[in-house]
Amino acid sequence: MPVSVSATYARVHLGELFLAARHEPVFIERDGQPLAVLLSQEQYEYLNSLEKPPDWRSLIIQSRELVKNDLAGRLLPLPEDVLTEIHEDQNEQSDHLY
Repeated sequence: MPVSVSATYARVHLGELFLAARHEPVFIERDGQPLAVLLSQEQYEYLNSLEKPPDWRSLIIQSRELVKNDLAGRLLPLPEDVLTEIHEDQNEQSDHLY
């Protein structure tokens, strides 16, 4: 079971908490609110080694490059042209229904 102590207790008993942190995280609180966590070096390294999600900015840059490469020099149609084409297709489909 995780150990939870006050900040005052942690200041006085830091050496003991170092030993306890070898086996499990030690949660340090101030005024009943979480303040910090004391971890073993192994736990810290494990958490640090976990794969971090990519930054959203780098995802946008990658997406732009993929689209650019996929277009292979072709220009994208204007949004107005795409909407016009969609409307024309809808009109054709509705003409065939009646």
